[in-house]
Amino acid sequence: MTGQGSVFISYSSKNRGFVNRITSTLEHMGVKYWKAPEMIPAGSSYAREIPQAIQNCAIFLLVLSKTSQNSIWVEKEIDSAICNRKVIIPFQIEEMELNDTFRFYLNNVQMISYPDNEDGAFQELKRQLSQLMPPPEKGPEADSLRDGDGAPQMVAKGEPHAQAGDPHNRILSIETRDNPAEKNRGKSNALRMNRIPLACQYCGCKELRNVSMGTFRCVRCGRDNFDDYQTVRNYLERVGASSAQEIERDTGVPRRIIEYFFRDEYLEIPLNSQVRVPCERCGAPIRTGTLCDKCKEEAKKAAGAKSSSGAYRGSWHFQV
Repeated sequence: MTGQGSVFISYSSKNRGFVNRITSTLEHMGVKYWKAPEMIPAGSSYAREIPQAIQNCAIFLLVLSKTSQNSIWVEKEIDSAICNRKVIIPFQIEEMELNDTFRFYLNNVQMISYPDNEDGAFQELKRQLSQLMPPPEKGPEADSLRDGDGAPQMVAKGEPHAQAGDPHNRILSIETRDNPAEKNRGKSNALRMNRIPLACQYCGCKELRNVSMGTFRCVRCGRDNFDDYQTVRNYLERVGASSAQEIERDTGVPRRIIEYFFRDEYLEIPLNSQVRVPCERCGAPIRTGTLCDKCKEEAKKAAGAKSSSGAYRGSWHFQV
């Protein structure tokens, strides 16, 4: 299938020389990538192949330049990536200011800036790809629905999976509760539930500068404040897996918001876990969200169809 599990590279043809440096880096890492026009089969078209490649890719790598901002194809590609909820890595290759369209698209997305750090930009790209690219599938045995205690373990999507024997390979137990908001799930998502800081928690200053995804720096005291999702990730990385009560007590992030992070696919069950949760429509085992891929496609095709509602019961286990 086109671009399956690869890095989709969105770029302006005028930046082809720099893009070749990026593809060389990916090849050296052993990372698959997809880019036009080389990977468009003979007899096919841009309009047919590009949307499919974006839908199937693991990472959307945007080569950001003055010319790519003016490319109608790049604009269509990033719009498609956002609609398909892909992880976007903007790699800025020259000094520039974002226009209104790209400022809107890339709001709250952390960029890699080559002009600001020529020596470290490619290393940062390698680091992010190493963390964000999914590990290879391990075969049918990975699809077992339950382990001994029947409790799923979850990780933040995009984070490295904990290895056996890792001291952080502990569990965070989350009791789920019926959530009335799930009736309107199609009209809501985790990003809307994700609260951003309006004032510095240290000095009370209301002037915060968004310096990276989920991080807001106070212009007065210079200390970093975080949105809910980044707060949870920082906490789990710092102290290891913890109970819901501990996270709620120490971070102030409500359980209902953490539940949205799972249901909207910002948290997932590790690939190497034997545990899965059931698709709400057909009961097939899934690692994140509410529907399996088949049911997602059926829901898209059924005009006006609404996904089944319901809440998971028992306990969720999260880890980073």
